[in-house]
Amino acid sequence: MPTVAVFIVLLSIATILLYGLQTVKARLGGYVRDHATAQAAAAATAVENADPDSVKDALRPAADASRGGTLLVNREGDVVARSGEKVSSSLPNRVFEAASDGDRLNERIEDRRVATAPVIRNGGLQGGVVFVSDNSEMTVLQIFSRSNVEAAAIAAVVGGGLMLLVATLLSRRVERLTLGARAIEQGDFSSRMEPGYNDELGALARSFNGMADRVQDSVGRLEEGKQTLNAILDNLGEGVLATNLEGKVMFANPMARTMLGMMAGRVQNIWEPQELPNPFEDFDLQAAVGRCAKERECGGARVRGAKTFLQIDLEHMPALDEHRGGVLVVMRDLSESQRLEANQQRFLANAAHELRTPITAILGASDLLLTEKEDLPEVRERFLKHIRSEAERMQRLSDTLLRLARTGWDRRDPKIAAADLGEVASRVAERMRPLADSSWLTISAEGEGARARVDEEWLEQALLVLVSNAIKHSEKGGNVRLRAQGPVLTVEDEGAGIGKEDVPHVFERFYQGGDSEGFGLGLPICKELIEGMGGEISLQSEEGNGTRVELRLQEVEDD
Repeated sequence: MPTVAVFIVLLSIATILLYGLQTVKARLGGYVRDHATAQAAAAATAVENADPDSVKDALRPAADASRGGTLLVNREGDVVARSGEKVSSSLPNRVFEAASDGDRLNERIEDRRVATAPVIRNGGLQGGVVFVSDNSEMTVLQIFSRSNVEAAAIAAVVGGGLMLLVATLLSRRVERLTLGARAIEQGDFSSRMEPGYNDELGALARSFNGMADRVQDSVGRLEEGKQTLNAILDNLGEGVLATNLEGKVMFANPMARTMLGMMAGRVQNIWEPQELPNPFEDFDLQAAVGRCAKERECGGARVRGAKTFLQIDLEHMPALDEHRGGVLVVMRDLSESQRLEANQQRFLANAAHELRTPITAILGASDLLLTEKEDLPEVRERFLKHIRSEAERMQRLSDTLLRLARTGWDRRDPKIAAADLGEVASRVAERMRPLADSSWLTISAEGEGARARVDEEWLEQALLVLVSNAIKHSEKGGNVRLRAQGPVLTVEDEGAGIGKEDVPHVFERFYQGGDSEGFGLGLPICKELIEGMGGEISLQSEEGNGTRVELRLQEVEDD
């Protein structure tokens, strides 16, 4: 840019110089021509009015004025008088002929201007005057040309230098604007431009800065939305997978990769296209995606795997900007819901059975009492005891259901405080000792001084459940032990134990493993109580070798 600006300045000065020289030359030529004509006419007039003896003196003013020469030519073409330089030898004959004939002539001969004028005396033509100027026209033109060239050179240096300075400053500002725009183009939205002067470039820089602020804000909101969407998709319980129109995987969240057995890929939304796996035997996922992408025949299907039962829904994604469209695949694992539904059905069946049995017994005993005609005290007492036993069984069932509702849906916040685990274990052992004695079992509590941060009421409820289960599944002569050590409290028995396949599910609601006669609610309730206090519960058991339940509670911080 600076070089171009200097070139334009020099071209402008050269154009002005050439035009000026031509104009000056034309105007100076006209002036010299008119001046020669006037000098010739003045000399002719002077000769006409002069005496024959003073003709030479009449010619001298014109010759001296122009530092040229004047000649007086008679009718025969001879020079009869002259003044100034001897120029007659350098003039062509036509000049003398024009002067003798009284013609007016004005032309440039070699480097001098020559003009003629007629001399008329006493009414008749006496010849003519020839005026010859010096070469001052060329001298003046050369001087003027040299001055113009010098002025042009000075103007070129000064103007070119100033233009170079201005162009350099402008070029640097434009370069800074370009660098700033390029940084924004490359994603550096924090880049800003220095406006500098309050001119057009400054206004442009401020406009760029305002645009960068808005773009940065928009990109920030988009990035925030992208991160939020990534977090949502990565933590969804459903598998979400997107393909292009060719069936290549463009995105899959962690759950989808797990369901389809795909290797862990990039966390970002933008993937390198990857082959879509087809892991199902009774469902062709690739063909379904192809139909949805090309023929818009989308829909859903339920697919059963080795250990899973999936609901797969496909939806066509429209084209948007550079994205040409594709297929969205959403997969939901129905295995857990099916299992929970089965457990709930089993629970309802068990509850109905448990209620039906005592109700039937109570109704039967009542009918017998009502229909018995003889009043036999022994029979009445036996039937009444049977009714009481079955009523107590119903009461235990209602208590269990009430405990579930209380702990699962309407639970208060725990009252956490430091407590002596040994004392809590001892209280629970004392409360359960009559039941243990009636089952010919020994119950003991150990670990005085062990402390943890707990809600004592919740901890007692959990221990009552665990001890009740231990007594229920222990043989006569067995031992049930409660041990406290630090923030850990364990409940051990020597009972029948739990099968290996049932251990992973014992804390699930309504789950009943093996020959269990309960409702599958005791351990889930216990787990909720312990975790509600910030603790952890774990169970270890081997069929035929008893069960060990460990409660790891919050430690008491040292004062």
